[in-house]
Amino acid sequence: MPGKPGKDGHDGKDGRDGKDGSPGPRGLKGETGHQGVRGPPGQNSSGVQYVRWGRTTCPYNATLLYKGRVGGEHYGNKGGGANYVCLPETPKYGRYEDGNQEAGYMYGTEYQVSTYNPFTKSNLHDHEAPCAVCYVTTRSTEMMIPATYECPAGWTREYNGYLMSDYHNHAHATQFICVDENAEAVPGTSANLNGALLYPVEGRCGALPCHPYVDGRELTCAVCTK
Repeated sequence: MPGKPGKDGHDGKDGRDGKDGSPGPRGLKGETGHQGVRGPPGQNSSGVQYVRWGRTTCPYNATLLYKGRVGGEHYGNKGGGANYVCLPETPKYGRYEDGNQEAGYMYGTEYQVSTYNPFTKSNLHDHEAPCAVCYVTTRSTEMMIPATYECPAGWTREYNGYLMSDYHNHAHATQFICVDENAEAVPGTSANLNGALLYPVEGRCGALPCHPYVDGRELTCAVCTK
């Protein structure tokens, strides 16, 4: 016959002096874990790009992405795009059909400064305007300020110049752009072919206050980044 079960044992005693034992030796370093998902970019890591109208180079602190010439819709057309664009020197086409289909049009853009030329170079009239697309890695915001050649405190002036658009009485409306005060011409484009046009912009008294604005005076501009 089996024996009777034994009695319950007593609780164990604490170690010497009632203290826990010393820690064992440090284990080996574990394997490197998998790389986590990349975090979002910092505030200024994305940079900012802008167009330097009238030039083919960028300021010293900016990288040239590409250069080309200013394009836009014909000054006499009522439709099409209203904005000026910086066309690259060499286009790359996808699917196409040569000939005139139902489409918007893109023309080169000529300076119209025969009556008054505010720029530092004198031989710009009827020449086509170049452009450069610039990139600044240390900035995150860009703005064009009309009617001043200065930037606010804490901002960097990329360039300054004169406000330009199409003629006020033409059928085609355009945007206002800031053309560099040291504007250049595309070489070999002095023929008066028209297309898209660029005229200086003047302030007009009326709804625009005559003081400090001056009626008929050409407006400056500045491109600023931060």
